[in-house]
Amino acid sequence: MGTLSIFSIGLLAFTLSFLLFHHPRFGKLSFFEPFFLAYVCLRLLAFSRSTEEIAEISSSLTQFLMAYTVVVFLLSSCIVYICLFPLSIQKIKKEAVIFGSSALAILFLFLFLLSPNFISNMMIDNLLEGRLDRRTREVDSDWDYNESNSDRRQGRPTLPRDSNGRQPSLRGLSEYDWPLDGRRGGGSGADNQQYTVMVVASRNEPVYMGSAILGTLDPIEGFLYSQNEPFNRLSGQRFFVTWIDNELVYDMGRQSWDVFALSTLSLKYMPYRPIAIEPTIQSENTGPFRFIHNTVSNVHHGNPTDLLFRAGRDLNAREREELGAYLDVPLFEDDLEIFNEHLNRVLENWARERDTIPGIRPNPSLEIVIAILLGFSDFQYHINMNYSASISDLVNFIQNTREGDCVEFSHAAALLARMAGVPSRVVTGYLAAESLQTEAHLRGLASLRNRLPVLRQFAFNDLFLVTDAHGHAWPQFYIPGYGWLDFESTSYAIPPMGFGDGNLRDVVIPLIDDNQLFSNVRAFPWRALGFILGCIAASLLLIAYALRYGIELRYRIKTKIGGSMGARYLYLLLLLKLASEGKPIKPISKTAPEYAEMFGETNDLFKHFAEVYTEIRYRTFSDKSEEEKRFSILKNSYSEILLFYKRKGIKGLILRIFSLRALKYL
Repeated sequence: MGTLSIFSIGLLAFTLSFLLFHHPRFGKLSFFEPFFLAYVCLRLLAFSRSTEEIAEISSSLTQFLMAYTVVVFLLSSCIVYICLFPLSIQKIKKEAVIFGSSALAILFLFLFLLSPNFISNMMIDNLLEGRLDRRTREVDSDWDYNESNSDRRQGRPTLPRDSNGRQPSLRGLSEYDWPLDGRRGGGSGADNQQYTVMVVASRNEPVYMGSAILGTLDPIEGFLYSQNEPFNRLSGQRFFVTWIDNELVYDMGRQSWDVFALSTLSLKYMPYRPIAIEPTIQSENTGPFRFIHNTVSNVHHGNPTDLLFRAGRDLNAREREELGAYLDVPLFEDDLEIFNEHLNRVLENWARERDTIPGIRPNPSLEIVIAILLGFSDFQYHINMNYSASISDLVNFIQNTREGDCVEFSHAAALLARMAGVPSRVVTGYLAAESLQTEAHLRGLASLRNRLPVLRQFAFNDLFLVTDAHGHAWPQFYIPGYGWLDFESTSYAIPPMGFGDGNLRDVVIPLIDDNQLFSNVRAFPWRALGFILGCIAASLLLIAYALRYGIELRYRIKTKIGGSMGARYLYLLLLLKLASEGKPIKPISKTAPEYAEMFGETNDLFKHFAEVYTEIRYRTFSDKSEEEKRFSILKNSYSEILLFYKRKGIKGLILRIFSLRALKYL
């Protein structure tokens, strides 16, 4: 559809140009042509920023396309105006001032509304790669946070927690020493610390912020990254304009969630299903939080397990066909036997227990999911997050260890659900939830909100501090009528103990430089403005010189035909050459002999040229050889005039080459 829309807009612009030049009565419709052409240029610019790889390769081209877009719009507008109002050429100076002032006003306004870094958007992954000395210090201040005044929501239960474990303390690390090496998923926890990754603002929670969907099941490696999944392309794609999902979705129970993320990571993390994604903003005055992401998603509101009390249906034939890739289970027989044994056991347990739940309604797919999750009730959950879950790892998890982190739980749950006929996949990302906000997290939030103006636009109770300990993996199951829903595969597992609960590690936030000045006023992009104006000026000069020398070449070729028309083009070529030598411009009303009078005492050469030219133009020659002889005399007179009025020296040569006075004859 994107390619078709660009082609259609281009075809429409061509049609408007055709009407302007060949059917003037419809010419006013061409008023819209500059906007269509600018739209095509903007789409090309958006494509040059579609992915990290393309953006890196085309970084210099992106700046050119930006300047080219402005040039195309302004020049096209000028051409359309001149064609629609040809008589206005007589008032060219006045109209040039008006048009130029308007163009500059539009250019200034256009640039001022854009982020100062949207053109050159270089991602910096690690400024301190070789620095190992990253010291944190304990923070004793309350950071403007008062627990008695905090009116935080209760929050929906998510990850199992050690309710009796130690409470983490709040520590700080200078923003200049902040590890920008993409700490993810809590690491090994050797230093018993969790580093801040992002601050999320949302009126709803929990927010399962995914960046990758693993939907391809390999018989050895397990769930793998889905190359053709649209969601996966969105997380790393750069947008020049706001991306909008126009696909109609009829899933029940979804609400529109606005999610803001002030992040240390360039990759976008967003809840499923995104419907609008704004271009990423690179911030220069928020310390290590260099990226601002704004998304809108249609998210299922409420706990999906509550759907047990609503009647549901099974998959229909169309859904089975469309979701066939998420039902595929290409495992070896030995592995299938082990998983089948566990699956049959949990389904039998559910069949015995479901009748004891009051108010339950038949819901085939959801009941299978709940049965699988309840089957983990005697499994031990702890933090590790190695993101590796091969089939052999899952076999060991189900058959032997019966302990693991969210990776093992989510991958095993998705695999078992597929075997039971429920479309499933795994999502990786971060979890922003009230249940993960300890007092240390809230104190850290208060500190960052007090120091960073961009966070003060949100209520404190709508903010969540997300750390690398909140890196998460969870399964998505397709429930007929409700679509893909996020489930917490660890919700019924045995809670971790001590530092096995990564959320009990000390919270580390960046200490923003107290001497750094913050301003909500966007810096004016003077460098970008200068670059674009320079590109416009260079383009106009190139066009002007191409026009001057192109016309001279055309006239020179036309003189070879000889006769009356050849004399006409030789005369026009002489006028262009004299203008380049700094001689007077011939008024439109003057004839060749009258123009010769303007050269004063030195007009003999030109007077002779004018006489011969007039004779060839208006005399009928009976003898062709006589006409050719007179034309030869005219050419010699032409050469003598140019030689006589030729500027002397290097300065004269430079002025002759770069003069644009000849364009006044156009």
